[in-house]
Amino acid sequence: MTPDTSSFPAYLRSLNLENVPVTTRAGRMIAGPPAPVFELALRLGLGALILDTPRNRDIVARLGVAPEALSVAARRMRARRDWRRAWEELAKPHLNAVEAALAQNDTEQTIREINTALNLLNMAYGGDGDYIHTPIREKREIIRVAGRLYQLLRELKAERVERLEFQHPHGTTIGLLHFPPNPNRGRHPALLALHGAAGDKDSFDFALTHFREAGLATFCIDLPAHGEAFDGPRLKPDDEIVGIAALDVLAAHPEIDPDRLAVMGGSLGAFYAQRTAAVSPRVRACLGFASPFDIGDGFPDAVRGIQENFTHVIGAPSIRAAHEWSKPFHLRDTVEKIHCPIALVHGTQDHICDFKTTYEIARRARSPISIFPLVGVDHEVAQPGTEQIAGPGIAWLRGVM
Repeated sequence: MTPDTSSFPAYLRSLNLENVPVTTRAGRMIAGPPAPVFELALRLGLGALILDTPRNRDIVARLGVAPEALSVAARRMRARRDWRRAWEELAKPHLNAVEAALAQNDTEQTIREINTALNLLNMAYGGDGDYIHTPIREKREIIRVAGRLYQLLRELKAERVERLEFQHPHGTTIGLLHFPPNPNRGRHPALLALHGAAGDKDSFDFALTHFREAGLATFCIDLPAHGEAFDGPRLKPDDEIVGIAALDVLAAHPEIDPDRLAVMGGSLGAFYAQRTAAVSPRVRACLGFASPFDIGDGFPDAVRGIQENFTHVIGAPSIRAAHEWSKPFHLRDTVEKIHCPIALVHGTQDHICDFKTTYEIARRARSPISIFPLVGVDHEVAQPGTEQIAGPGIAWLRGVM
């Protein structure tokens, strides 16, 4: 059903959300006291009262982590800086178990332990961006460590993955073309997949298992200033040129159907997915998870962690300068140029890219647009690694590709 975009209230009614709370501005994900009071609570061993809540457990579960792990990590913390250590301690036994299972040639157990370790390490270097935040510049080591685990996982699962390097006007980019697990006699439909801010191609490829099980090849690439391009050219508003070049690589591959290409992304990746769809005639469908609309407009309300990460990836000298530099990062003159079907999967409680962003996109769209609200869900939608999050997008893609 086409959403009613005559007004925001009408839009919510058309999505059956008239009695559902939705976010309309960016803000804090975790409700709680000021940071100094939170620090005091941690010193007193009371951090679990703030962190280990039903809502936060739901968020953790949607990220693929056992909810009870949150309780363990919270009890171990005596300061906010202990977040990373607490989750790394939870990951360590699983990292050791990986080596033990490898030594026993137990492939299934090794795969299970790698999956668990990666999910816990992703928690260690994640956070809500307000109480808990790991600056992106401190992620170099985890990119290296996790990268080896991701590669080992792909090898153990014996799935076909091609590492492809390609050129574009802003430099060189590397991507992972990951084929579906089941053989296909013909050419595969494919997704160009773009990760979120502070992410990388390996972590996003890890999240897209459900898409490949649905028969789609995925081509995850590093956005500028991320992953293997961490120290390369900084992110620019028009980096959809990277996506355009990646689609050319896909279209030229002998096992990919050039007439069944889609682009998808999470958060910042959804932003560039739409910008790519607006200019590339190759795109047959555009799918966004937790998409922003106007990054510059939302920058002042964003939590400190988001501000710091974005400042780093665009190369601004300060957060104040980044506010000015972020103003060209928007979709205001983009959405109406998209000629393929669009779908947005978005949490109604998204505190990073508020739910109203879907309305701003929908009311500008000239091509068919579908909105899939996930009631009560926050920005974890940007990492569609679970069936609850990925499912609506996969079902939609089946209908349009």
